[in-house]
Amino acid sequence: MKAVVVGPGRIGCGFAGQALRDSGYEVVFLARNPVMAEHLDRLGRYRVWVTEGGRTHERWVEPVRAACLRDRERALEEIARADVVLTAVGAGSLPVVAPLIAAGLARRTTGANVLGLENLRRATRKLRELVLAHLPTAAHATRHGFSGGLVHRVVARRVGDPSGGEPLAFVSDSPEEFHVDATSLIAPLPAIRGMIATDRYEAFVERKLYTYSAGHAALAYLGHLKGYRYVHTAVRDPEIRAAVLAAMAEGQRGLAARYGHELAGDERLLHDILARFENAGLGDRIQRVGRDPRRKLAADERLVGAARLAERAGYRPRNLALAAAAALCFVDADDPSSTEMHDEVGRAGPDRIIQRVCGLSPERGLGRRVCEDCKHLFNGHGPESLLLSLRAHLWS
Repeated sequence: MKAVVVGPGRIGCGFAGQALRDSGYEVVFLARNPVMAEHLDRLGRYRVWVTEGGRTHERWVEPVRAACLRDRERALEEIARADVVLTAVGAGSLPVVAPLIAAGLARRTTGANVLGLENLRRATRKLRELVLAHLPTAAHATRHGFSGGLVHRVVARRVGDPSGGEPLAFVSDSPEEFHVDATSLIAPLPAIRGMIATDRYEAFVERKLYTYSAGHAALAYLGHLKGYRYVHTAVRDPEIRAAVLAAMAEGQRGLAARYGHELAGDERLLHDILARFENAGLGDRIQRVGRDPRRKLAADERLVGAARLAERAGYRPRNLALAAAAALCFVDADDPSSTEMHDEVGRAGPDRIIQRVCGLSPERGLGRRVCEDCKHLFNGHGPESLLLSLRAHLWS
C-alpha cells in the first residue's frame, strides 16, 4: 500500500506520516519547499517525540521518500500510484494544491480516497469541490472519495534544520485518533491506524471546535492578556483556568442541545482537555495557538460560533464572550492578522470589527457583551500584566 502526504509540516510528519507507517504504508511526502523535500528524501527518516505525563517517547518514522512539487511530473506520478492521498497544507493552501491532486487523479484508472487534514469546517465539501473543479470529466465525481480528517493530536513544533544533516523531530502529544466522513469515501476504506469512520462527521467537528479548540483559543488569548508565553503556564493560573473551563462548558451545553449529551460529553471530557493543556513537554507557545485571530473570531468559529450555539440553547455565554474580547486584544508582531486587527481596534474601537468579522451587532446581545469586555480589557494589558485580574477594575 502506498500513501502520498502533501505537506510535510507539523501534522503531515508529526501525525499523518507516523500513522501511515505504523499501518504498513509506503509513505511519500510532496513538499513545496525543495530544501525540505531534499532533506526527507536523502535521510529517509525523521523522529516524533510523543510527550505525555511528564515523559517523552521517541518514535522513528522510516523509511520515507519525498519529492518537490516543482518536479511536477514526479509529483503527478506519485499521486497516480497512491492508494490514498492526504493533505496537511493548511486550509488557505488547499486551492493551491488542488489542481495538482486533480491532475494526478486524472491519470488513474481506479478510484482513490483523498483526506484533507486541515481542521476546517465543511472540509469534505470544500476539498471535493476544489479538486473536482480541475478534473476533466464528471465521471471522476463518483470514482474518487473525499473527506476531511479531524485530527485530535497536537503537534506543537518542529526541532531541527532541514538544511542540515540531522533527522528532524516533531514534538506532539499522544492522541492517535482521527475522524473521517464515512459517507463520502469509496470502498475499501483506507486501513490507517487511529482512523474512525463516522456518518456524523460534522457533529464531531463541532464538538472539537466548540470544546477543545474554544478552550485552547480562550487559554491563548486570556494568557496573552496576563503576560504568559506558554500554554502550560497560563492554564495553571487559577483565574484563567476557571474561565477556560467555564467557556468550554458553555460550548458543551450548546452541543448537548443540538446533538445530545452523549456526543457533547460530560465534565470529565473538559477536565481531560485541561490536562492536555498542562503538558509542559509540548512547549506550546501562546503566539502559535493564538495566531490568526480574525479567522478564529468568525461567526461559526470556535469562540463566536460556540457562544451563538449556547445562546440558542438558552445559556448566557459569558466566558466565551470574554475570550472573544481577549482575541480582539491579541497582538503578535509576526502575525499580520493580529496586528492589523489590533491597530483597527486601537484607532476606531471594536464595533466595526465585531460586526464585520464576528457577524454580531455591537449594540445588542452577544455582540454588545464582547464590545464592552473588549473596551474594558484593551487598554489594560501589556507585557507586565502578569498579576492583573481579568475582571478587576485595574483593567479600566
